[in-house]
Amino acid sequence: MNNYSQSDKENLKNLSEQVKDLLSRVVRLEGQNNLSQSGTLQIKDDPMEDNSEHGSELSNEIHNETIESRIGEVGMAWLGNIVLLFGIIFLLQLLNNQGFEIASALAGFVAVGGVYFLGHGLKNQYHLMSKLFTYNGHLLLFFVIMRLHFISSGEVITSKPLGLLLVLITIITLLYISFRDRSQVLAAIVLVMAVVLGIFSNSTHVMLTLMIAIAILSVFLSIKFGWWDILILSIFLVYSTYLMWMLNNPFINHSLEAVSNHQFSHLYLFGFAFIYSIPALLKANEKFNTQRLNSIIIINGIGFSLTTSFVILTFFSENYVLLLGLISAFCVIYSIILQWKGDWKIASALYALYGFVVLSITVSIIYKFPLAFLLLSIQSLLVVSMALWFRSRFIVIMNVVLFIGLLIAYLAFNESINIVNIAFAVVALITARIMNWKKKRLEIRTELIRNIYLFSGFIMTLISLYKVVPAKFVTLSWTLSALLFFILSILLSNVKYRWLAITTMIVTAIHLFLFDLKNISIGYRIVALLFLAIISLGISIFYARRMKIKNSESEKEKN
Repeated sequence: MNNYSQSDKENLKNLSEQVKDLLSRVVRLEGQNNLSQSGTLQIKDDPMEDNSEHGSELSNEIHNETIESRIGEVGMAWLGNIVLLFGIIFLLQLLNNQGFEIASALAGFVAVGGVYFLGHGLKNQYHLMSKLFTYNGHLLLFFVIMRLHFISSGEVITSKPLGLLLVLITIITLLYISFRDRSQVLAAIVLVMAVVLGIFSNSTHVMLTLMIAIAILSVFLSIKFGWWDILILSIFLVYSTYLMWMLNNPFINHSLEAVSNHQFSHLYLFGFAFIYSIPALLKANEKFNTQRLNSIIIINGIGFSLTTSFVILTFFSENYVLLLGLISAFCVIYSIILQWKGDWKIASALYALYGFVVLSITVSIIYKFPLAFLLLSIQSLLVVSMALWFRSRFIVIMNVVLFIGLLIAYLAFNESINIVNIAFAVVALITARIMNWKKKRLEIRTELIRNIYLFSGFIMTLISLYKVVPAKFVTLSWTLSALLFFILSILLSNVKYRWLAITTMIVTAIHLFLFDLKNISIGYRIVALLFLAIISLGISIFYARRMKIKNSESEKEKN
């Protein structure tokens, strides 16, 4: 049944012709001139005949042809340029192997000029191919300049400083072009070229100075243009190159072994870490966000930690306390500066935690275990104080994790020291109190962390008293501690300390009946029983009076 008028049919036919013409134009823009064997788009003239099926087939055909077109244009352009690059390299190498060093160098410059000419000539009609030829020219230029001294069996330029200068001029020129064209890809290529130059120079201070330059340049580019991928790439390149130097530059020296002399290379390492710490001082903007900064800090921290560990094991295995102390001091001081001047509070927290972790390692080395546990437990209070000033929940959470880990490690240690036991108990209870006192400043909305500290303090109180007092007075000492918890609950109006008191009384009673009644003399048994009974009854009377007062107040309210 055809309900269309002749006018409607004419309009639809015209519309079909327009669509047909439009699709042909799109395909031609994609670089495809032949979509069918006949050379024309096969669109039915009559839109009334099976339009939906034909449209689907046409859409699939165009999609497949577009994929083929893109692969043909882009993929073959890449493949052709790669093959061309290696072909020219092998040709130059052949000339060099035949003893024609000068001719090889001249042929290299001619090839560079030819590739650049192709890139410029194709700029208007074939933009992608032009760009690839240009990049190819940059790479080829770098290779040809490097061959003048560094990559050749017969050196055209025998002076190493002159050869180094020529390569540096090339790198600086390409760097300028990347600035001019705002090309992040070319800037990344330049960084890799600088790394290659450093490796082939096979000189400690040339290599590491170039790495310093790369670090500074990448930070500048990230700030200037928002090229944060360049910054992350440079961190990987710089620390990897430093490790390569530590392994005696195996690509050039053909031996995988640690270098014998540090040559003050650790100063360069500290320079890397400092330069990559500069972004933490930046102000927040649309180019820079917390996620990017955290990634930079963490990657920099991992790279610095790995390389520093290698340096210490290789050169400073017996006198590394000063190095660790300097690292710790820098991180803590820098975290304070970031808290004072920076916009990124998480950055200051990360540096503070890193500094305290390094400080913990330093303390452990100086004082040895188990005595080091004493200072490490006290350090926990310093960390909490820092968290109060920074208003950082992150530091508090990490500190409780470290504190519990430290406590478990100490309890697993074979040797127990009374002063350390007491320190853990006191630090845990004081920390819990500080956190309750300043919980609004710390923005802690859960009591879980404080409860962990209270429970740790409770356990260590019992353990320290068990270790420090004679066995016959353990029950009495625990009973007194329960009394102290109870008094604190009254003074501080805090129910948690009453729970600590009740729990301590229960544990004390269990210990009394299981151990003391059969191990201590009858006189001490009587004293312990009476003392525990008096305290228990006193607490019971307190609760009875408290309930009576509450009930009386409730009755008055009802009346």
